[in-house]
Amino acid sequence: MRIESVAVRTPSRKVTNADILQFLEDHSNGTSKVLLKSYQRMVQGLFKLAGSDVRYIRDERQDEKAVGYIMDSISDALQKAEISKDEIDLMIYCGVGKGFLEPANAYFYASQMGMSCSCFDIVDACMSWIRALEISYEFLKNGRYKKIMIVNGEFNTHHGFPDNFKIKDLRQIEYTFPTYTIGEAASATIVTASDDEWKFNFKTLPELCDLCTIPLDGYDSFVHTTNRLNKNGLYNFVSYGGNLFKSARETLAPLVADVIGDLDGPDIYFPHAASDSAYLVSAKQIGIPIEKVYAKVFPNYGNIVSASIPMGMHMAMEEGRLKRGDKVVLMPASAGMVYSVVQFVF
Repeated sequence: MRIESVAVRTPSRKVTNADILQFLEDHSNGTSKVLLKSYQRMVQGLFKLAGSDVRYIRDERQDEKAVGYIMDSISDALQKAEISKDEIDLMIYCGVGKGFLEPANAYFYASQMGMSCSCFDIVDACMSWIRALEISYEFLKNGRYKKIMIVNGEFNTHHGFPDNFKIKDLRQIEYTFPTYTIGEAASATIVTASDDEWKFNFKTLPELCDLCTIPLDGYDSFVHTTNRLNKNGLYNFVSYGGNLFKSARETLAPLVADVIGDLDGPDIYFPHAASDSAYLVSAKQIGIPIEKVYAKVFPNYGNIVSASIPMGMHMAMEEGRLKRGDKVVLMPASAGMVYSVVQFVF
């Protein structure tokens, strides 16, 4: 499989850490000043620890909508790859952000592009784009399809705004802080059949499935509930960030070391950007050369969910850090929990 192009689009409204602290104040009417200031100090400290700086979201004051950015990324990916829309024989839409539970969101974007290709969606939280690559690889390898487009629209700030910004007590920061790092983005990636081999390795810990969730109405009829679920209300983001990063240190780092072997061999590593500082610490611990870890997405765009690695690759190509022939490693962690190491030559 060969990646022909990666295109990314972000909305216009820049939100700084200071803006987030102001949002907390704006939406916490009735909260005592002492509680508000204590909570804001904790959030500010966690921003510094995580390496958070800015993120971009839709400016609803300007009536910005996700669809424009998604369609622009699709058009840009086609142009960069010099491929006609009629040559795409499968569109996969992936990620958390979506407008419909049914049918597959991919049908809508194929329809709006005037495409008649096969369509389906993949949902696996921040691992969704990697899963789409894995499935594409198998399809291309067996000749089922020739040219595949992977699309996502990670526009998710409504899963927690404004509810997660209403301060009730200090304890909510344990499962709510990651909300404040979320940014928004769309991406489109085109992959084609080639003789290039890829390697996919996964480590799954389903016993940690309740660490990071967005519950739907009626969720409690589908699963046995736990005390971690529905902490912020239906459709709102719940994420135990501390537990997530502890699990990543204990699981992802050893997986990378075991799978890669020669950690100095790859030219560039792309983590999922939920906290670039946490990945850098883990990379240093296992011996990955820090200069080879691309850690610019989170400080500049926040956690953009399954669009994080496409954004990293896009930025690295723009900078000249990612070039054809480079040995690449993708190493995301995702809710579920699941960890992955993907190796290929770009």
